[in-house]
Formats: sequence, C-alpha cells, structure tokens
Amino acid sequence: MFKRGDTMSSLIMSNGEYGDSRWYVLQKANFEHNICADGAAAKAREFGIMPHILVGDMDSIDPNDLLFMEQNQVKFYRHPPEKDFTDTFLALQVAEENHWDDITIWGGTGGRLDHTLANLFGAISFVKRGMNVIFDEQGSTIYIVRDQLALPGKIGDTVSIFPMGETVTGLTLTGFKYPLENAVLEPEFPIGISNELVEKENHISVDSGILAVFHNKILSG
Repeated sequence: MFKRGDTMSSLIMSNGEYGDSRWYVLQKANFEHNICADGAAAKAREFGIMPHILVGDMDSIDPNDLLFMEQNQVKFYRHPPEKDFTDTFLALQVAEENHWDDITIWGGTGGRLDHTLANLFGAISFVKRGMNVIFDEQGSTIYIVRDQLALPGKIGDTVSIFPMGETVTGLTLTGFKYPLENAVLEPEFPIGISNELVEKENHISVDSGILAVFHNKILSG
C-alpha cells in the first residue's frame, strides 16, 4: 500500500519550477532528511533548509550557494558534467543507498518538458524496488504507484492517471465519478484524464504495471 511509514519522509529538492515560497516553508518541517540537487541550493537557502547532501555536477549552482554549503559541511556527491542521468535521478540513488524509502520531490516538474519526463520515468525503477516517490507542489501531487493508493483528497478534486511506459492491468478505482474494476490501461490510449473524487474514502489499485496518478487539489480561498 502506498502510504507514509512510521518515520518521516525524506525530501529531494530538484532544480525545477517552484511556486509560492510560503507553501514550501510551511512544509519543510515534515522531512527527516534533505537532499539538494545542484542549483536547487538557492531554493534551499530561500526556504531556510540546510541539506544533508548536495548532489550533481555543480554546473547550475551559484558560487555563493556552493561556498555556503561547503562552509556548513554539507556532504557532496559530485558527478562529472558528462553524465547519463539527471541530478534528480542521482539524488534518488543517494536516497536508496541510505535506505530512505519514503521520498517527496520538490521542483521535479515544470520548466523543461524533457527534464520533467526524465524525472517521472526515472522514478519507476526505484518504485519497483519498493520506494515510495511523490512529486509535490502547492496545487498538485504526482504519485508513482506500483500497487495501491488512497488519496488524501477532497470531494471535487481532479485526478488523472497514466500508465508509465507499459500496460497497466487490474486497474480498479473506487470513490471516483468514473469508477473502474479490473480494467486495462494502455499507454497509447490516454483515457484516464480528468476523473473526479466523489468520496473521501477512495482507492486505486493495480495488479501489474506502474501508474502515474496526478492529483490536482482544490485550494482554499
């Protein structure tokens, strides 16, 4: 079951787009460990977050932020610029090495579409090995699901689902405007757009395949 464990989640800060800084500042106390990917060090300082680890090729970090991290004895995982993986993927590797299995990623979407797709698809192998990974921001959360999920949402929230690179079988949705039971979802036919929560007690489950669940949250006025 996709759920937060008894220990607090760990945070990966990616160098993507961020919204209202006030939301991130309010959320920062929810994390036990913080990993910062390269240029996201600027956002970490803005939000008052001191990373435990800084990961990347250091090609996009401001020299002043780099010096600040060095002076505060942040642990560095340096990689050459000519690398195969995104800094977010490398940060997920570090989390896995440290057995931090409950991961929230900030700044992993938005901006360049190629980086967004690389981050979403890059999470799949970690999820298959038992890691919980979500991409979170103020108005939306993306879950990468291998088995089951209960959304902590409100009635009226919009939810879209996509199979991630392979056919999803045994898809069941309860508590939704358009429920499903033991359905098959093919990547070539994106029919899971804009469903709606109609019950607070909801459930998503799959028998095989990896599902991306996009939860668009109703924000209070």
